[in-house]
Amino acid sequence: MKVNLVSVDDDIKELIKQINLSSWDEQDDIEHYSIKALLAYLEKQDTVFLACYTEVQGIETLTGIASGRLEQKPYDFSKWLYIDEVDTCSNHRKKGVATAMMQTFLKLAKEKHCEEVWLCTERENLAARKLYESLNPNDVGDIIGYTFKG
Repeated sequence: MKVNLVSVDDDIKELIKQINLSSWDEQDDIEHYSIKALLAYLEKQDTVFLACYTEVQGIETLTGIASGRLEQKPYDFSKWLYIDEVDTCSNHRKKGVATAMMQTFLKLAKEKHCEEVWLCTERENLAARKLYESLNPNDVGDIIGYTFKG
């Protein structure tokens, strides 16, 4: 298994093709990806996009993607990593894909001298909660999220 930190210099067209042909379900909430949108995302400063590959029958296969961004607190210079999405292809769950991507995020946070890594998930997403709790978080909050239409 290999987790790549994706950049604008990578073959984005091929990655988009792989994402759009992979097995996702409603739990992933993945819609059709476009080259233009992913390139715009990658061109923003401090964004992070991971692609996880696993060898399946001798072929390197996309098995997960994840995104986040490095942030700085507005009141001091402390850095933190916000993890937005960790998505595993539905036919590759419980095989270590999400764990590998999370370990990559945690390693990156250390390399970038982040004081903390922050993410949240839905209460009913028991698989994600089990994964995150297995990584020994410093805190598990009782957070309520709100969404507003723009």
